[in-house]
Amino acid sequence: MGEQPAVSDLELDLWVRIQAGDFDGAFALATRLLTISTDRVQCGRVEAAIGLMMQRTGLMADSRDQFARALTLVGQSGPDRALVLAVASLSSVLSGSLEQAEAEASEAVVLAEQHGIDFAVRQSRTTLAAVHLGRGRLAEALACAEAAASYDDDGIGQAEYRSTAHVLLAMVLAELDRMDEAHAAIAEGVRIALEEGDTGQLAWYLASQAMLHFIDGGWEAARDEARRSLERAEATGALAARPLAWGIAACIEGLRGNVGDARVLIARARSHRLGPGGGLGEEWVALAVAATSADDDERYDALCEAWFRLRGMPSFLAWKVFAHPLVALAVQRGDRALAEAVSARVGAVAEAAGTASARATALCCAAALSGSAAGLDEGLALLRTAGRPLPLAFGCVAAARTAPDPVRRMAALREASAVFHRLGATTWSAEVARDLVRVSSEPAAAPARSGPWHLLTPGEQRVVRLAVEGLTNQLIAERLGVSPRTVQAQLASACRKCDVTGRVQLAGLFA
Repeated sequence: MGEQPAVSDLELDLWVRIQAGDFDGAFALATRLLTISTDRVQCGRVEAAIGLMMQRTGLMADSRDQFARALTLVGQSGPDRALVLAVASLSSVLSGSLEQAEAEASEAVVLAEQHGIDFAVRQSRTTLAAVHLGRGRLAEALACAEAAASYDDDGIGQAEYRSTAHVLLAMVLAELDRMDEAHAAIAEGVRIALEEGDTGQLAWYLASQAMLHFIDGGWEAARDEARRSLERAEATGALAARPLAWGIAACIEGLRGNVGDARVLIARARSHRLGPGGGLGEEWVALAVAATSADDDERYDALCEAWFRLRGMPSFLAWKVFAHPLVALAVQRGDRALAEAVSARVGAVAEAAGTASARATALCCAAALSGSAAGLDEGLALLRTAGRPLPLAFGCVAAARTAPDPVRRMAALREASAVFHRLGATTWSAEVARDLVRVSSEPAAAPARSGPWHLLTPGEQRVVRLAVEGLTNQLIAERLGVSPRTVQAQLASACRKCDVTGRVQLAGLFA
């Protein structure tokens, strides 16, 4: 028989296999080590390695239990506790437990610096960048990510934290509206992973790259990156990346009118959830449901689900895509409590971030609540500079529906049409084309002769004018291209503002 490798060599091979994405081989080594090792601290490190594999496959709750077991085994061994805390902290981030992640990473930095465990220092600083990003502390996130990405050491585990650091740096730069730099940073992270052996994380990096391309309108690239991410996830078992990749791909197919293909992707994501609530990236699956649904109730529920999933992560990019449509739909449905809550949260985040895209989203949300055409115009002006084409197009559609005259409605619809055409969003292009035809045949609005028109939003004014003419809610909805529920909600709002009790009194007031 040949000479058996030393236990220390087996443990080294275990970590190499994890970095390479060979989870089956790594797990086999882990079970062997736990069987033959008599070193309690080493067993703790091996348990942590199993926790890391669980994290990569999306089993976040199980991974956190595994890391707790590992911490018990390593006890007060400073270097080993630093290692376990460093890798455990990322599971806490991915589970949305930012407070715990910050505590774990901060303790790991202190211990690792005391004992010279460079990997743990750098991995923990990468986690702290994610924590700051999740809490909207963009300056702190940028500083941590830049520091973590600046290390260039070789060795076991170094490629992993370096590639992750570059991906997180890309996410921070994207939040700061520095999209060209964000694309360069994430491309560097992917390069490091491919050339230096961190292929176990590659599925997640590619899915994140797809998200950046979706955000700034590079949908062909986004679709390609999502496909590559799913292929890599299947090859390595890094299943945690799949919800994000499926969601991005389904959003693109749905917005481009390929509803059947989108629904297949959504069904796969829903049937492969890793636990009852799914994981990070599920917000994009919910957005895909909204993008493919013709039912107002289903669309609203899906947007609410997406918001709920990101409630603790104010600086993860998805909310800037759908916060304004969610608030606008909530207002149309008469759900002002939710509209006000979302708008207030967006406003607070925008004030902290100060970026053009965040401020634009806050202005558009506030305008949806107040009916302020000037506020919406200000938000759209910022979106034109921020490189966010889809929110810009949605905002133009909203502007067209609230503009007081056909000329402004036509201008807003033409801009929306141009953006949707560039994106290849055929479903919305067709809807906007129908609106253009309808608006082009409208006569110029006659000036109001009497009544407190100044109390009403532009959208409410349009509904009230038609109600005064005697049109039913259904006919008003068809004329304006909105749902009957929206008409009812706007009439109810107009009655409340004018202190009247019904349609007859409202008609008398404005006749």
